[in-house]
Amino acid sequence: MLLLAACTPEPAQPEFGVDVFANDTVPTKFVVTLSGNLSMAVRSNQLYMRPDQSLVLETPGSLIIQRGSGSAVIAAFDSTQQIAVMPLGTSPDSTDNAVVGKRVKVTRTGEDKRVTIELDKP
Repeated sequence: MLLLAACTPEPAQPEFGVDVFANDTVPTKFVVTLSGNLSMAVRSNQLYMRPDQSLVLETPGSLIIQRGSGSAVIAAFDSTQQIAVMPLGTSPDSTDNAVVGKRVKVTRTGEDKRVTIELDKP
């Protein structure tokens, strides 16, 4: 019985981070700039690297926090478009938790399992 308990995998930790959506029906490209020692995984239907080594993603996308603390500024690639950023797992139909703008800042303090989302003033 003890051997069986040792072989049982630990339950997976729930993911946390943010989902990024277009504020319109047309997909929006966005870039992410990290500060601090924040490490994130990305999910997107389309992504590519620009010559300046910045990563461009397309909505819908997700930014999953792996470790560290700091902030991520998510900015619409085209300054005429807006993005909606909400906590990971929130329904896209629910706009109560969404922060909508051209630049949105996501911050993780310490080892919290949650983030704060706010508009970023350049």
